[in-house]
Amino acid sequence: MGLHSDLREKLISDYAKLSPQMQKAARHILDHPNDVALRSMRALARAADVPPSTVTRLMAAIGVDTWQEFRAHYQNRLLDLPASYAHRARETQNTQQDVDRDQHLLESIARTEIDNIDKAFGVELRGRTIDACAAIENARQVFVVGRGAAYPAAYQFAYAYRLFRDNVVLVDGRSGAFGDQLRGISRRDVMIAVGARPYIRDTVRAVDYARSQHCPVIAICDSDVAPIALDAMIKLIVSDKSQSFFQSFTAAVSLVQAIVALLVARGGQKALERIATAEEQLAAFDTYVENPSPTRNSQS
Repeated sequence: MGLHSDLREKLISDYAKLSPQMQKAARHILDHPNDVALRSMRALARAADVPPSTVTRLMAAIGVDTWQEFRAHYQNRLLDLPASYAHRARETQNTQQDVDRDQHLLESIARTEIDNIDKAFGVELRGRTIDACAAIENARQVFVVGRGAAYPAAYQFAYAYRLFRDNVVLVDGRSGAFGDQLRGISRRDVMIAVGARPYIRDTVRAVDYARSQHCPVIAICDSDVAPIALDAMIKLIVSDKSQSFFQSFTAAVSLVQAIVALLVARGGQKALERIATAEEQLAAFDTYVENPSPTRNSQS
């Protein structure tokens, strides 16, 4: 773990013990880490709407002696940021000298995805996943958010969950209805947030709003210190490692499938009845295409 990660985790772990002004500065730094790397201390304090002395006290509180030292840690972070999609795509193409490139790439992708899923079902994460199920079972409403590449995982959970429970809201912001979809969210509910770096601003805003309403958050993401994992009640950390130019959400999708399966297994007769009713409704609307039986003429 890099020193930047250590400082970030220190800000998070000590957040509740900080003064309100220092919390304000810490929140700005957590949300805008590049400001530390690229701005002066006075400019950072101005952006955070605190006096420069507050930034100095905050640094002392987390064990950093000088602004230069603090800034250097965040400047090093910029050097460690993951490569852009374009850069990673070029790296994928750089294997063109390999005569068996396609076979080797497919094998590498398969190994990586299997490893991602294997880690998602490790012993520690299994316990947290069971805790997440308990929180979902006891929630009045379940709000699910995941934007960009995380959307399929969020959508899959909402769609499958709705087959046996009707208390789910997929927060997708259609027709600009983000605020409408979050209306009434409270401590009696739970929010499931899915994301990975680079983090989508809408997802972070939805989680921030849920926190402000004291709604517990279940974060399915790539890091304990991801913006959506801050103050999360349950953190389900999954690998998004990929041999492609794009990050992988295979483990996240597998995990939401597992959560749905556990909820059905724990749902008793009521869950079975609701799934049967849902199937009847789908049949009534002729939802699925039935493969017609082959006729003698069609076989010619």
